[in-house]
Amino acid sequence: MHHDTLLLIAIGFYALSASGLYLSIRGHSSSWRLASITFCFAGAVVHGLAQSGHWLTLETLDASMLNVLSLCALTSVLLLCGSVFSRNSLYDASLVALPLTMAVLALEWLLPSRSLMPGNPSSGTTLHILSSVMAFGVFSIAGVYALFVAVIDYFLRHHHLNPFVRALPPLETLERLLFQLITIGFILLTASLLSGLVFVDDLFSQHLAHKTILSIMAWMLFGLLLWGRWRYGWRGRNAVRLTLAGIVLLVLAYFGSKFVLESILGRNWRSG
Repeated sequence: MHHDTLLLIAIGFYALSASGLYLSIRGHSSSWRLASITFCFAGAVVHGLAQSGHWLTLETLDASMLNVLSLCALTSVLLLCGSVFSRNSLYDASLVALPLTMAVLALEWLLPSRSLMPGNPSSGTTLHILSSVMAFGVFSIAGVYALFVAVIDYFLRHHHLNPFVRALPPLETLERLLFQLITIGFILLTASLLSGLVFVDDLFSQHLAHKTILSIMAWMLFGLLLWGRWRYGWRGRNAVRLTLAGIVLLVLAYFGSKFVLESILGRNWRSG
């Protein structure tokens, strides 16, 4: 089946799933929750089929930013679907995750993709670029969840329990999902930094020093956040602030340094 058709089918399943979950949370029949989970699994399968063509082999690798974000969104959905089999289900967070995933799929369907991979990359370069971009994609999605955590926390602190807030997933559920995504992103960022040290010949001659330093700062910040969560149970506003600060560092590393290098200095990362 054509890639674009699969994207539209996945969007349809996710829309049905989100609608069923909303009705379930608002106190309608529990059968709506079961229907939501069923549609979510179906959407994830179709979404996976749509993405498989981009990632199955290195020869056909299509690592555009939208494809990477789509893959990261799929990872988030699979985490939620898998959690229904555990005691501490995160599935209610799908009320936030599914509309976000649908928006990413709609952009993937509407906009042309441009691969981020250079021609005939080595396996080491491929590992470095993919881990870097996927880390940024996972952290980008985590940033959206962090904003929702901030919104819910604000309303709860000010006792504004309006229908919008009541329809959102519990704060604790979103926080648990947020830290799961941060953990995945931290692992990917670690792989990116290690592969960069191994496979990039000279960071300074290739003008990658600023990007590397900012990425290491972000890595340290996310590592501190995960340690604080494990050791002291950090949550709420502290977690949101550190998450967004780390994402700002990554944005500066990935796009700020690229803008300065290419638009101001007129160079690229491969030139001397």
